[in-house]
Amino acid sequence: MKVQFLGAAEGVTGSCYYIEAMDKKFIIDCGQFQGDLTEEKKNLEPFPFNPKDLDFIILTHAHIDHSGRLPKLVQLGYHNRIYMTRGTASLTEILLKDSAKIQAYENETENEKRKKAGLDLIEPYFTIDDVVDTLIYFNPKPYNEVIKLSDNMTLKFINAGHLLGSAHVLLTIDGTKYLFSGDIGTQHSQILIPPEPAPEADYIFMETTYGNKLHSDIEERFQKLYDIIMTTIQKKGTVIIPAFSVGRTQDIIYGLNQLKKRDAFFKIPFYVDSPMAIHATKIFTLDTEGMKPELVSAIQQKHRPFEMKNLSFIDDANKAFMLNYDETPKVIISASGMCDAGRILHHLKTYLEKPKTTVVFVGYQSEESLGRKIQNKESEVKILKDMVKHLAQVETLSGFSGHADQSELMHWLSKTHPKKIFLVHGETEGLNKMAELITERYGFDYYIPKLYEAIEL
Repeated sequence: MKVQFLGAAEGVTGSCYYIEAMDKKFIIDCGQFQGDLTEEKKNLEPFPFNPKDLDFIILTHAHIDHSGRLPKLVQLGYHNRIYMTRGTASLTEILLKDSAKIQAYENETENEKRKKAGLDLIEPYFTIDDVVDTLIYFNPKPYNEVIKLSDNMTLKFINAGHLLGSAHVLLTIDGTKYLFSGDIGTQHSQILIPPEPAPEADYIFMETTYGNKLHSDIEERFQKLYDIIMTTIQKKGTVIIPAFSVGRTQDIIYGLNQLKKRDAFFKIPFYVDSPMAIHATKIFTLDTEGMKPELVSAIQQKHRPFEMKNLSFIDDANKAFMLNYDETPKVIISASGMCDAGRILHHLKTYLEKPKTTVVFVGYQSEESLGRKIQNKESEVKILKDMVKHLAQVETLSGFSGHADQSELMHWLSKTHPKKIFLVHGETEGLNKMAELITERYGFDYYIPKLYEAIEL
């Protein structure tokens, strides 16, 4: 088998493996590169394979850094099955449609500049029509079903506990087992059952996003979030929480909703400003495979676990815009989680210059993202077209991440004995720390591949 690492190698975005095995050509994931312009330009590079030649595609989960280039493949002629779980199919549809809208807006803005400069106009990376065409090829499957891909190749999705529908991919090719972790979830999710430990496999391709970090306790992180919100509100300030619309937003709402007998807290205006979060929240109440039994029971009894009496979902752009003129102390949860696109930019442009504002990061910020620059308290940052002074308070609560931390990653490996582990989807420090730990504790052979590198197994 030949594997080429076309993304998330010595980095955390653009996940994509190109594989040739037993006369089949296929990919696992095809995500967008996200972050600074250098990263995003990688999306424009031609694929080192012909999409028309692919026999099938396997998708681990819906997040754009794993799914975001699928419509481009279809635009270029891919017309075969895309295997995924049912939850992934539902969430990927809304994420890709939202991505197409963002690209249409950014493309229009760029073309306005090009018109003024007398330059040729450009087309968006893909369109909403390309997304609709992509949906035709979705082939959702349940967890743990053995799917026959050819006479000597099978696929099984194993619960990964990272996002609704997220999965580890176990391929058995001519008797050899290859495990692709996708993103590994935490053992302490409020919503999802924990990820299944890595099964026995000959070769494992493992993410290491938090290979050098430990998350805080779930009760501790919500208590700290509560304290941050109350302190900011008492100072007549606004709390801004950049959060991914799919997964993270639902986690925050559910957790805050568990804070009982705190009347003052439930009088604070909360806003979720994200049309995609509205759609995603509906999916979380309809497709419950992989959720904790107590949450499934609550949904079935119509207890509405993803709502609060003081929470408003904002769909209309004008209403979202007016929040930036509202001096009332409040909490705004908006996307994107790394502050690189979406409505969060308009809120940050308004509130980052106000010392009473607190920006709370509840997820990973890639090295060159706007979120990382704000997190690092750079004195001035560029938002949209303007330089904005950064006078706000900043808090980081890493325990909200849907990724396993260092101890959970090590636990995930505890029941398997691979010949070799390939460490991916991590930055240098996390990759090196995981390499050190798996050598010391388990004695496994490991390798850290480089971007675009190809290996033979």
